[in-house]
Amino acid sequence: MSDLHIELTRGWDLPSGDARPDFDVMIVAGDLIPRMERGVAWLLDRVRDRPVIYVAGNHEFYGCDIDRTLEKAKALAAGTNVHVLENESVRIDDVTFAGCTLWTDFGIRGDAHGAMAVAAERMNDFKRIRMSTYKRRFLPHHAVNRHSKSVTFLESEMRKPRGEDKLVVVTHHASIPEMTSGPGGSGNDPTLDPAYRSDLRRLMVPAPDDGRGALRPAELWIFGHTHESFDAAMIDASTIDATATGATTRVVSNAKGYGPWLPRERAWDNQDFNEKLIIEI
Repeated sequence: MSDLHIELTRGWDLPSGDARPDFDVMIVAGDLIPRMERGVAWLLDRVRDRPVIYVAGNHEFYGCDIDRTLEKAKALAAGTNVHVLENESVRIDDVTFAGCTLWTDFGIRGDAHGAMAVAAERMNDFKRIRMSTYKRRFLPHHAVNRHSKSVTFLESEMRKPRGEDKLVVVTHHASIPEMTSGPGGSGNDPTLDPAYRSDLRRLMVPAPDDGRGALRPAELWIFGHTHESFDAAMIDASTIDATATGATTRVVSNAKGYGPWLPRERAWDNQDFNEKLIIEI
C-alpha cells in the first residue's frame, strides 16, 4: 500500500486484530507522513511481528532536510523489523526487495526542461523540501540527479544473478507512462504528468549481457504517488496488459490518497484502495 497520508487522515488506521490479513511482508511505498522517522515510529507501533519494507515518498521530506530525515528514519529502524530503503536492497527468505523514492526524469512528454519549469513553479515538492542541511531548496534538477542514481541502482539489482530467488522493486514514483497524473488521477493538469511518472519499461523486459550481466526483470514492481489503483503486467517493452499471464514484470499500485477528512466519513481519494490487498509472487 502507499499514500496513506496519515497527517491528512481522520478515523482510519491499519486493520488490526482479527481484521488484519495474513501476510509475510508489508510494503509501504511512500507518502505515509511528513518526516520519515515519524513514519517508522508509526509502523513500529502497529506492526512488530512481520517485516515491513518502507520507501520514502515526496511527502516524507516536507518540512525537513531530505537526507537528514532519511538518516533519522534509518537510525530509528535499525535492528527492527522495518527496513528503510533508498537505493538499497534487503533479502527476506528467497525474495530480494530493492527500494527507492525514484523521482522522475521529467521526460515522458519529450520536453524535460519545460516540465521541470512547470513543476518548479507549481509543485510543493520544490518549495517545501530542503537539502544541504537546510541551506538549499530541493529543485527539479536535484530530482533528476536522484532519479538517475536510482535507475542505475535498480538496473544493477536486475543484472545480479539470483537463481531461483525473486526480485521485488518498490518505488514511490510511477515507472510506466500509462498512469494518469497526480492525486485525483486524469482530472489533473497533464502538464504535471512528468513529475509523477517516468518510462522505465525497458527495465521490465529481459535484456542481454552488456558486460554487467544479463538483465532479468523484477517479478513485481510496486509504486504509489498517483493515488490510483493499478495492476497489470508487461508483455514487451511497449505493451502492458491487465490480463497477461507468464509475462515479465507485474506492476501494482494500491494507493489510498488523502482522507478521510472527518472520523465519520469513510472516503478517500482512491475508492479502489484495498487496505487488505495481498499479492502472491
